Amino acid sequence: MSRVEIIYVEYPDGSIPVYDLLKDIGIKAKRDPLFAELSKHVWDGFDTLELKGIPDWKADFSYDWMIESEQGWTVRVDPLVKRLNHAYPLFEMRVNEWREIGARKRMGYGFRVLFFTYNQDGTQYIFLVNGMVKQERSPAQFEKLIAEALHIYNQFLEDREAFLE
Repeated sequence: MSRVEIIYVEYPDGSIPVYDLLKDIGIKAKRDPLFAELSKHVWDGFDTLELKGIPDWKADFSYDWMIESEQGWTVRVDPLVKRLNHAYPLFEMRVNEWREIGARKRMGYGFRVLFFTYNQDGTQYIFLVNGMVKQERSPAQFEKLIAEALHIYNQFLEDREAFLE
């Protein structure tokens, strides 16, 4: 793969859920320092995806991701990308910003974006379908987003060219 192109999937109603999510995060980042950190790391994550793409997945694969700092590039150990084995070919981009606020209590946010990939003519296309910011583990809304993303993926299989325009 020589090139990576990130595509924000547009829904039939004209909405672009991931774009709208990122815009919302940017607005909240102006008022909430944790959202500001989340926003910065989300964009670092997208930079890493664009730089590295998604390699062939292996069971023992660990996807380290890079954060640019004044000292150069550093590696963040959180898994940036997780393959959704129960909903493959979907992947999940994950960025967490949590702070401990006392014994066994945390506050913060977990950014999740669902996507799938397609390789053609030396280019890997990463289709960002939908996502959310969560404050709890495994919210029911996330399973709905997975079902929606699988539906979009099936539409992609029926007409790839419409998604690549």
